[in-house]
Amino acid sequence: MRRPLAAVIGSTRATPDQLTIAHELGAALVEVGFRVLTGGLGGVMDAAFKGARSSGRYQSGDTVAILPSYLAEQASEAADVAICTGMNHARNTILIASASVVLAIGGRSGTLGEIALAWELGRPIICVGNSEGWATRLSGESLDDRRTDLLHGPLAPRPAAHLAWSLAASAPAPPSFT
Repeated sequence: MRRPLAAVIGSTRATPDQLTIAHELGAALVEVGFRVLTGGLGGVMDAAFKGARSSGRYQSGDTVAILPSYLAEQASEAADVAICTGMNHARNTILIASASVVLAIGGRSGTLGEIALAWELGRPIICVGNSEGWATRLSGESLDDRRTDLLHGPLAPRPAAHLAWSLAASAPAPPSFT
């Protein structure tokens, strides 16, 4: 059975609180059955991978990095798989499109762009924690009238992981381009 991917997004320049939240979230996501997908660099991304690896249910292949460069050595040391895109910020399209659900922690303009892309692609979005950033500001909001749902949260890491699991199981099919 294929295990779903949960994208964890947030800043490379994360606060200590955001790093703690990301670590707890990474572990909780693996516990409920996800593989963890990030942009593969430092900050929230690295902390989520380290958390995923700390889970008792962790298996090799549970941490997948979608890198902005062609250099695999730039990936977090906790990444099991490094996908080198050479696409800089455009790699966010691959990251979000590959995920069943998107979980945002704090975040700056890059995270805001990923949230907007997740909204456009119909991915469920969960805001995790109450730290400064776009995820907290947008929690409980609708980005526009294209969808009837809201950005979920803010939630603590474990409840967020459980909600992610239920949303991934009931998510509608993504838009078709055929």
